[in-house]
Amino acid sequence: MRKTKRGFTLVELLVVIAIIGILIGMLLPAVQQVREAARRISCANNLKNVMLAMHNYESAYKYFPMGAEAEFGTMLPNTNLYMSAFASTLPFIEQENLQNLIDFTRPWEQQTAQVASTPVNSFFCPSNVGDSPVKDPEFGYLAQALGLPIGDTYGVTTYVLSRGSGYKWCNQPYSLQGKGMFDIGMKVRFSDITDGSSNTIGIGEGATGKDWKVSVGQGSEGPPAMDAFGGEVAAMQPWLVPQPNSTIFQSQGLSPRTSIFASTADYLNKNPVTESLIDDSSFAGTAGGTANDNDSTSNFRSNHPGGSNFALGDGSVQFLANPSIEVYQAISTIQGREVFELE
Repeated sequence: MRKTKRGFTLVELLVVIAIIGILIGMLLPAVQQVREAARRISCANNLKNVMLAMHNYESAYKYFPMGAEAEFGTMLPNTNLYMSAFASTLPFIEQENLQNLIDFTRPWEQQTAQVASTPVNSFFCPSNVGDSPVKDPEFGYLAQALGLPIGDTYGVTTYVLSRGSGYKWCNQPYSLQGKGMFDIGMKVRFSDITDGSSNTIGIGEGATGKDWKVSVGQGSEGPPAMDAFGGEVAAMQPWLVPQPNSTIFQSQGLSPRTSIFASTADYLNKNPVTESLIDDSSFAGTAGGTANDNDSTSNFRSNHPGGSNFALGDGSVQFLANPSIEVYQAISTIQGREVFELE
C-alpha cells in the first residue's frame, strides 16, 4: 500500500509566515521600550555617580567644583578658562590616570590632544545618538590656525551643569538668587543651597548629535546656525572644555557652540538648541543681549521619550516629564526662595 506524505501546503506556509511577522511586529516596540528603559536606568546611574563625585569633591575641598576655573582679565574677552568641573572630579570616578595628564595651570585649549580625545563613559548617556569621541573640523581649524596642541577630536559629555534659571554667566559681582549650583569661577557650598539640595537641580542631560541643531540667541527657534564649512551646527560639548570663548572663535570666523552649562531660561528639549558662548558681541540684538554682555546658555535636552533625567543636589536622580516652566525654573536655583517641593 502506498504511503501518503504529509506536509504543509504553500498557502498554509504563507499564513504561518504572516502570523509570525505580525507577532514580531507587535513584539518589536515592546522590546525597544525595554531596551530604552534599561538605557534610561543606566543613564540615571551615570548621573548619580557623577553627582556623588561632586559630593566627594565637596567633602575634600568644602565646596563643589567650580563649573570652570577662570583667570579674569580686565575685560571678559581676556578671561582665560581652565578646567571644567568634570575634569576636577576625574579622581572620584576612578579616572585619576587621565587627570594626571591634565596641566591645570593652562587653559583648556592648551591641553594635549590625548586628553581632549579621551572619552569617559561616566559622562555619556547610553541613549544618546551622537558619538564620543567626535571629530570637530572647526576645533581642528582653530588648533591649526592658532598653533594649539589640542587637536580636532574630543570626548563628549551628554551631561551639563545647571547654571540656574538665567542665561548669563556669573559676571562679578553676582547674585546667588537666580543662580544654579555651577558656574564659571563660582564656589558653591551646601550652606549656599538654601532652597534645599533635594529640591535643586545640579546636573541634567545635554543630548548631542545631528538630531539636535544649534540656533543663535536665547529664545531662538531657528534657523539652525551654519558652521565655517557650510554645514548645520549640531550640539556637541567636550567634557574638557568648560565654555568656548567667543573672542577666540569669532576671530577665526567659527560658529556658535553648546557648552557644559545649561539653564532653564529656555524650555526642556528645545530644538534647535540655544547656543552657548561667552560675551559674543556679534549676537547683539538677540533676546536679552547687549554689545558687551550677550552670552547665552544652552537648554537641557534628552533623547528619552517624555522627559529627562536630572541629578539633584542631594545626589538623587529624578526623571522630569516635561514640567511647567514655573516648576522647572524654581528647581534650578539655589537661593530662589520659591515655595516648592519635588515629589
